[in-house]
Amino acid sequence: MSIGTPHRAAITAFIAASSQVQPVSHRTIRTAFLDQNVELPLRLSDEDVGVVLDRHGCDVFTVDVNNERPDEEAMAIALFIVECVNEAAGFTEEKLDA
Repeated sequence: MSIGTPHRAAITAFIAASSQVQPVSHRTIRTAFLDQNVELPLRLSDEDVGVVLDRHGCDVFTVDVNNERPDEEAMAIALFIVECVNEAAGFTEEKLDA
Protein backbone atom coordinates (compact mmCIF):
# COMPACT_ATOMS: atom_id res chain seq x y z
CA MET A 1 0.00 0.00 0.00
CA SER A 2 1.47 3.33 -1.02
CA ILE A 3 0.99 6.63 0.73
CA GLY A 4 -0.60 9.36 -1.39
CA THR A 5 1.05 12.72 -1.99
CA PRO A 6 -1.04 14.69 0.58
CA HIS A 7 -0.31 12.09 3.24
CA ARG A 8 3.38 11.97 2.37
CA ALA A 9 3.53 15.78 2.70
CA ALA A 10 1.92 15.63 6.15
CA ILE A 11 4.32 12.91 7.26
CA THR A 12 7.30 14.86 5.91
CA ALA A 13 6.17 18.01 7.76
CA PHE A 14 5.72 16.02 10.97
CA ILE A 15 9.17 14.47 10.66
CA ALA A 16 10.72 17.87 9.99
CA ALA A 17 9.01 19.37 13.04
CA SER A 18 9.93 16.44 15.28
CA SER A 19 13.57 16.44 14.20
CA GLN A 20 14.09 19.91 15.66
CA VAL A 21 15.85 20.23 19.00
CA GLN A 22 12.86 21.67 20.84
CA PRO A 23 9.93 19.37 21.71
CA VAL A 24 7.10 18.98 19.23
CA SER A 25 4.11 21.03 20.33
CA HIS A 26 0.76 19.56 21.28
CA ARG A 27 -0.72 21.48 18.38
CA THR A 28 1.70 19.87 15.88
CA ILE A 29 0.79 16.39 17.11
CA ARG A 30 -2.94 17.10 16.93
CA THR A 31 -2.62 18.65 13.48
CA ALA A 32 -0.61 15.70 12.18
CA PHE A 33 -3.37 13.32 13.31
CA LEU A 34 -6.14 15.59 12.00
CA ASP A 35 -4.39 15.63 8.62
CA GLN A 36 -4.99 11.87 8.61
CA ASN A 37 -8.65 12.32 9.67
CA VAL A 38 -7.98 11.14 13.21
CA GLU A 39 -9.30 13.38 15.98
CA LEU A 40 -7.61 12.91 19.32
CA PRO A 41 -7.74 11.76 22.06
CA LEU A 42 -7.40 8.09 21.27
CA ARG A 43 -9.13 5.46 23.40
CA LEU A 44 -9.44 1.71 23.65
CA SER A 45 -12.50 -0.03 22.28
CA ASP A 46 -14.84 -1.39 24.95
CA GLU A 47 -15.88 -4.23 22.64
CA ASP A 48 -12.79 -5.42 20.77
CA VAL A 49 -9.43 -6.37 22.26
CA GLY A 50 -6.51 -4.26 21.03
CA VAL A 51 -8.63 -1.93 18.91
CA VAL A 52 -7.84 1.78 19.23
CA LEU A 53 -10.47 4.37 18.36
CA ASP A 54 -10.43 8.12 17.84
CA ARG A 55 -12.65 10.72 19.55
CA HIS A 56 -15.56 9.80 17.26
CA GLY A 57 -15.26 6.04 17.74
CA CYS A 58 -13.64 5.37 14.36
CA ASP A 59 -11.03 2.62 14.17
CA VAL A 60 -7.48 3.95 14.04
CA PHE A 61 -5.51 0.73 14.39
CA THR A 62 -5.56 -2.73 15.92
CA VAL A 63 -2.76 -4.28 17.94
CA ASP A 64 -2.15 -7.97 17.12
CA VAL A 65 -4.63 -8.40 14.27
CA ASN A 66 -3.41 -11.99 13.81
CA ASN A 67 -4.24 -12.88 17.40
CA GLU A 68 -0.74 -14.19 18.12
CA ARG A 69 -0.50 -12.61 21.59
CA PRO A 70 -2.61 -13.16 24.68
CA ASP A 71 -5.42 -10.62 25.01
CA GLU A 72 -3.76 -9.06 28.06
CA GLU A 73 -0.58 -8.31 26.09
CA ALA A 74 -2.49 -6.84 23.14
CA MET A 75 -4.51 -4.64 25.51
CA ALA A 76 -1.39 -3.48 27.35
CA ILE A 77 0.42 -2.59 24.12
CA ALA A 78 -2.62 -0.70 22.81
CA LEU A 79 -2.94 1.15 26.12
CA PHE A 80 0.76 2.12 26.11
CA ILE A 81 0.43 3.59 22.61
CA VAL A 82 -2.83 5.39 23.46
CA GLU A 83 -1.34 6.92 26.60
CA CYS A 84 1.84 8.04 24.82
CA VAL A 85 -0.02 9.64 21.90
CA ASN A 86 -2.58 11.34 24.13
CA GLU A 87 0.11 12.70 26.44
CA ALA A 88 2.19 13.96 23.51
CA ALA A 89 -0.92 15.72 22.19
CA GLY A 90 -1.55 17.41 25.53
CA PHE A 91 -4.39 15.29 26.81
CA THR A 92 -4.28 14.26 30.43
CA GLU A 93 -6.67 12.22 32.55
CA GLU A 94 -7.94 15.40 34.19
CA LYS A 95 -8.71 17.02 30.83
CA LEU A 96 -10.40 13.88 29.51
CA ASP A 97 -12.74 13.70 32.51
CA ALA A 98 -13.84 17.33 32.13
